[in-house]
Amino acid sequence: MTLGVRACFSSDGGLSLPVLALAACLMADPATAGNKGEDSRILNTLEQAAEFYSGLSLKGAYVWEYSADLRVRKGEGKVGPTTAWVQPPGTPAVGAAFLRLYEITDKPAWLGAARYAAEALIETQLISGGWYNAIELDPEAQDRWCYRARGITAETCDRIEDNRARNRTLLDDDNTQSALRLLIWLDRIFEGKDGAVRDAALYALKRLSEAQYPVGAWPVMFDKAPKMDEIKPAPAASLPADWSRTWVKPAGGPYYILNDNLMRDMVHLFLVAEQHFAEPKYLERAKRAGEFLLKAQLPEPQQGWAQTYNETMQPVWGRKFEPPSVASRETAGAITCLIELYGRTGDKRFLDAAKKAGAWLEKVRLPDGDWARFYELATNRPIYVGNDEKLTYEPVDLLSHYGMKIRKGIPEALALLAQAEKGENPPKPLWPSIADTMPEAEVKQRTATLLATIDSEGRWLEDGEGQEDAWIRSATFIDAVFVMAKELENKRQRR
Repeated sequence: MTLGVRACFSSDGGLSLPVLALAACLMADPATAGNKGEDSRILNTLEQAAEFYSGLSLKGAYVWEYSADLRVRKGEGKVGPTTAWVQPPGTPAVGAAFLRLYEITDKPAWLGAARYAAEALIETQLISGGWYNAIELDPEAQDRWCYRARGITAETCDRIEDNRARNRTLLDDDNTQSALRLLIWLDRIFEGKDGAVRDAALYALKRLSEAQYPVGAWPVMFDKAPKMDEIKPAPAASLPADWSRTWVKPAGGPYYILNDNLMRDMVHLFLVAEQHFAEPKYLERAKRAGEFLLKAQLPEPQQGWAQTYNETMQPVWGRKFEPPSVASRETAGAITCLIELYGRTGDKRFLDAAKKAGAWLEKVRLPDGDWARFYELATNRPIYVGNDEKLTYEPVDLLSHYGMKIRKGIPEALALLAQAEKGENPPKPLWPSIADTMPEAEVKQRTATLLATIDSEGRWLEDGEGQEDAWIRSATFIDAVFVMAKELENKRQRR
């Protein structure tokens, strides 16, 4: 259906009038008729962009960036000609953009494009249950991977040499979680009748459930489920008496990870799964993760969260630029996660913990409105990592490849907390996007910019002095779909 006739449909997408009455409905609504041309321009632009982007697919899969001449493809770095990417804005996120377009057009082509992306994911699902960030679509190259679709056994997988990542499920950066949410979204549309989609989703959820630590956290990556009987019970989080100001390589384990909002994305995934499949066991996994967050919250005067904890629940080093500290970004992610759990369970402990963390974030905000990525344990003093990979208290010559001062995501988490405190806690969308919290005026302005900057081929070219050195970015396409779809919805509501 086109947006011009959406007023003739009920809120759940079903017809609110007989089909033969659609024309009368349009004629009776001058505002709809008057805006039809503008709506059509937005829709035509979206479909032009989607048609171009679908042509970039490698057997349904995508990477992060393409050079304008399509000779160079990038994920988190340059990739080979038969490699694609999972981590957003990779294959699942592009597939989600096609599904969003399908929602507002009802055109089977966009559902087909999303299903094609899912096919690439089904083909590259590991026997450990999830996905590595890079996936291989060449049949010969797939011999080096433990892809479930190939019927590989654990024994055969173990014999693969020269590929340590061969069966490595990744849970940071919304990697496996995004792939699963796309499959669940498709399963919802197909009403469970696409056997391959449902089977891949249920298999992944089973393996992820088995990989959850008794304390409620998950490993950041795994190829086999951890041996749970070897893991000691975890106490409540505490601060170490002292910690090294130079990097200490992690050893042993387990380590409990919030880095890259792993816990936020896992909880959201299991709540989505519980809602879709009506399976209480998935809610229990999410609640167990919530209990971990309550236990991992640091004591006063810093009731936020660290990126990485050791088995005694004290903050420790991650990578060389991730010191033991209170992490503002991960604290914001934990707040979002706890509010979602509170909305689903009504357990006030989750809201109370989020409120304490929100108060801490408000307290440590920098004068310029940003937050330091890290705050020193016990003192709340901002600490940074410079390009020399050494700790510093001065925000000068900061590490260029890792944001040491941030803002994105934190005001949004605090706004969500303020809503929850007022008793307003709308469900989190299955596929969160930048459009969710964007003010209506900004959505309108962003849409106008997108309409003005798309080229005749359906591309948004970026960061080049000319077409020859410009880039085509998946993130830009994905954001454009969700923003412009939101503008269409806003326009409908204004009528």
